[in-house]
Amino acid sequence: MKPSTLAVAVTCLVIGFFIGFAYTNSRNREFIREQTEKARAEAFAASNRTAGGAAPDDDLHRNPNVETALAEAASKRDDFDAQTRLGIFLAEHGRISEARECFEAAVKLRPDDWQALAILGRLLAAESKYPEAIARFEAAYKLQPNNGQIVVGLANALFDAKRYEDAQKWYEKALTLTPRDVNVITDLGLTYYFRRPQQLDKAMAYFRQSLSIDPNHTLTLQNYAIALLDANRPEEARPIVEKLERLAPQNEMLPAIRQRLAQANTTGNIPPH
Repeated sequence: MKPSTLAVAVTCLVIGFFIGFAYTNSRNREFIREQTEKARAEAFAASNRTAGGAAPDDDLHRNPNVETALAEAASKRDDFDAQTRLGIFLAEHGRISEARECFEAAVKLRPDDWQALAILGRLLAAESKYPEAIARFEAAYKLQPNNGQIVVGLANALFDAKRYEDAQKWYEKALTLTPRDVNVITDLGLTYYFRRPQQLDKAMAYFRQSLSIDPNHTLTLQNYAIALLDANRPEEARPIVEKLERLAPQNEMLPAIRQRLAQANTTGNIPPH
């Protein structure tokens, strides 16, 4: 293999990694934020409040003292509300493994609490513990089968575990609940992009469907441009790339995409992966 070809192949592999990572990583944070906000609201509603209306634990959230939170979590393993509250706090401060331990303790205390199960699933996925994450999402799904966030969380965990055919089925289920969710539609397309053998035509069909709902969805534009280049269709990719440049000039994939497009302009074809 020529050095230049090797460089292109490495670039393609890097693109393949980030095409999924950029989306799933942002969705991980979004899911945790959405679910922890709900759990926090419930924890505060259940806590004893002072006459002035302030919760006794408000100082913990005003004062990001992680060591204090860790000590309190260790001393209150039999307190569900404390474990969920402290787990949220620790997750918000980037202490994912400790937050996961809090939610593991919470789930032991209340194994049928679907929110705790779903948050635990997302935290496990954030640590790349995919079999455990999938099991937690499946348990949450049995309790809340029509909750779109749980269905998407399960699909994302399967996707991250590279079980693309299984992820496909759950993204399809999610679309029965939220049919115009462009993130879900795009990820459904990615299941066809990453599986082997690859099914580029199906992947691109879903990218086009996503763009028909939100023409400015930058992650879909990025994925669609890469898929078009993979399909050796640079003339169709060019306007997509130009639009991506206008909407997201700092997109991390743009340099590699521009390089591949420039090579197509020079040689008349796209170098293979």
